[in-house]
Amino acid sequence: MSRFKDAEPILAAAERWKRRCLLGEKSLFAERSLWTREGFDELSRLYVESIEDGLPASSWLSELERTVKPGSPDASCLWAEMTWVYRLIHHSRSMGAAKKRARIAEIWNWSGRDFPADHDLLSDSVLGAGVANPGAAYNTLAWKEFRFFASVMLRWVSLEIDERESLLDHPWDFASWLDAGEFTENRMFRHILLFLLFPDEFEPISTGKHKAKIVITLYGGNWMELTDDVAIDRAVLSIRRRLESEYPDEIHFFRSPVKELWQEERRSPDGSGHAGGSPTSGKNDEDPRHRSYTATQALQDLFIDPGHFARLVQAIKSGKNLILQGPPGTGKTFIARRIAWSLIGRQDSDPIEMVQFHQSYAYEDFVEGFRPTEGGGFDLKPGVFRRFCERARANPDIPHVFIIDEINRGNLSRILGELLMLIEADKRSEDYAVTLPYSDTRFHVPGNVHLLGMMNTADRSLALVDYALRRRFAFETLEPAYGTEYGRDAFEKHLSDKGADPNLARRICDRMSNLNEKIANDKELGRGFRIGHSYFVPGDGDAPSEDWYRHVVDTQIAPLLREYWFDAAEDVERDVARLTADARP
Repeated sequence: MSRFKDAEPILAAAERWKRRCLLGEKSLFAERSLWTREGFDELSRLYVESIEDGLPASSWLSELERTVKPGSPDASCLWAEMTWVYRLIHHSRSMGAAKKRARIAEIWNWSGRDFPADHDLLSDSVLGAGVANPGAAYNTLAWKEFRFFASVMLRWVSLEIDERESLLDHPWDFASWLDAGEFTENRMFRHILLFLLFPDEFEPISTGKHKAKIVITLYGGNWMELTDDVAIDRAVLSIRRRLESEYPDEIHFFRSPVKELWQEERRSPDGSGHAGGSPTSGKNDEDPRHRSYTATQALQDLFIDPGHFARLVQAIKSGKNLILQGPPGTGKTFIARRIAWSLIGRQDSDPIEMVQFHQSYAYEDFVEGFRPTEGGGFDLKPGVFRRFCERARANPDIPHVFIIDEINRGNLSRILGELLMLIEADKRSEDYAVTLPYSDTRFHVPGNVHLLGMMNTADRSLALVDYALRRRFAFETLEPAYGTEYGRDAFEKHLSDKGADPNLARRICDRMSNLNEKIANDKELGRGFRIGHSYFVPGDGDAPSEDWYRHVVDTQIAPLLREYWFDAAEDVERDVARLTADARP
């Protein structure tokens, strides 16, 4: 369990909050009703329905004062008590008791009521006893976290009292209920709230990406089957219970010796670096192709949430066929290789083949057909996919991945022919073998063959993708990194690690996000034409400087915009100017 000794004061305080506020609808600090349906209806009108996305962290408190202070005194007091809950988790090294108390008092005083500074729940022993440092985003994105908090509480106070009591008696039911609401995705307070209410089941870990990394690294089962946050939380609990039997001291995932088990790549006793994949027995560990492909390697510089990547791998593992779609520059080809290696279990190109479809690509190229010989005749030759299937058939224990770039550009009926049926996940056996028309031989697609297609959503031919393709493939969309919280943080860190000034990394994300919003709102373009982050990933030898940034804009982004808006040249030049304005110090 996560009832750490240093967490006892805040867990005792959280228990009082649960009984007094969540069940009793009373104020935490005063003798009056406060945590009520009327109170959260008001906060919903004042804040949740009026707050706008993209609010800078520096202006959040003033925006909060503008929206909440004009409401009733109860609205300010209720928000102050929510702030107490929100800040309870911080240990004194990240936010001391005095600072917490001052922030709570500031908001409470908007009500015009006397602040109960001597209340025991506002004492140093409670406010100074936090157990975690949620990180900078817990402050910079607090406006989103409180929007989530307020919306959760409105749903909560709308329940009957017996429903509330039942949910508080069943932690996993509560977690599922919590995740079913609005504004839940990527919310840190979701994890904190679960720990405060159910410390025997949940960890004081504020981000899903840390939980996912723990599971990917330490889970004994198939982590790719964990497709939602509750399943990951259950896996983390099972890891905790196993570690408690192995280590005599209190288990904390961010303290030694446990943190070293998942924050750094674990090494096997022989030093070969096995960490989360399946070691290949009987192979030479000195050959990099036969070393396990670890989760740390797979997620390096991907800029997508670990849970999303796990879903991609599971989708192709279970359904055999997956298509990655997204705007140009979202790293589809880069990610495709990572998916393939994760499925195979090692960084090995032998079980991988890659082709690119185009309008002239035919069945004879893909399956089999007659080819001219030097002597002027014709020989029957197997196509690339048939040869690949024979390789896979000879190694049935190894997953094989056939990658098709620009899959929507080819005429699928012409290229695949009768194989269109054979690639279905439930048709991978000799029972469904068909006779190939040229060679008159029986053929079926082996069960260890996986098809991974890629398509660009800015391609005008997307509308021509037929139903037969959509029915046989799972489709997953990749987003520009600047447009997701996880992706933006990871991308900015990547640029900084490559030597970029933090201000440059932030400017790239801000300005490209604004440009992508304009593209997404254009009726002639839309979200599929947004511009991905790969344009701004420095190549080998590139130094991400101001000159480098301007060069990328001038040579890659500007020509693309001129193609998008060929009939609005002046608008395009203004957009380009906005991207490069004040690019130099």
